[in-house]
Amino acid sequence: MPLFNTGENTLHYYEYGSGTQLLLAFHGFGMRGTQFKVFEESLGKKYKIISFDLFFHGETQINDHSVDAVRKGLQSKLFAQQISKFLAVNYPDVAKVSLLAYSIGTRMALCLIESIPEKLAQIYLIAPDGIEPNKLLKLGGSNFIINRFFYKLVYSPKTVFFLLNTLLKLSYIDDSIYRILKAEFGTTETRLACYNTITYYAQLSFDRKVIANHINKHNLNCHLYFGKKDKLFPSSIGERFGKLLNEPNLHIFDEGHELVNATMNSYLANQLKKNDN
Repeated sequence: MPLFNTGENTLHYYEYGSGTQLLLAFHGFGMRGTQFKVFEESLGKKYKIISFDLFFHGETQINDHSVDAVRKGLQSKLFAQQISKFLAVNYPDVAKVSLLAYSIGTRMALCLIESIPEKLAQIYLIAPDGIEPNKLLKLGGSNFIINRFFYKLVYSPKTVFFLLNTLLKLSYIDDSIYRILKAEFGTTETRLACYNTITYYAQLSFDRKVIANHINKHNLNCHLYFGKKDKLFPSSIGERFGKLLNEPNLHIFDEGHELVNATMNSYLANQLKKNDN
């Protein structure tokens, strides 16, 4: 089991592919690092994929997981330092790495773009969170009153499912997000993991202009993938962010939020072939 102790936490990760270039991957909410195994076929010949379990997912652990520590939150620079330490210890001869991130995992990628852009090469952001924060998630994580109410919901499953059904009826979330959240809110343990995740990541707030400037200044090849039917992170986010980039690479699919799938795998494979020719 590949583990790395940063001092503040223990990162667990999976390794896929046999390529000569290094790709750091950060999965979506409710998933594990195994989520990106589907991309081994398309990306594995070019990249060695290091796919981390996010905090409060899988086997990745933080040393202090008390409520106070969770509410204090994760700092962008600290996470970038942890990944830099991971690279220095495990891959000291690698000058640049690429990034792959999906949904909430994009916040981890944005930490690295913000702090160590000079060490990055290709960037693949799928249904990205963090470029423009989802208002509901932001309120749940950072608003004092709503966050405390959110914590009480951990122990009130009937109220949770009532709120989920209401959000679905109001079309604030789509069917795919509803299925994910319903599964994740099934037990007290999973509801607590949800609370911890949203609260711990709430401090990861980014200025999209600053992120775009880093991408432009360091000539980072950044690809953005959105689902036209995604209500959580709509494609309009990519269109607005793309206007800030010197070379926008915006890809929009006639799908919802769940874009880590066989269709995307084929698309990435074709994309890499074109770039190599």
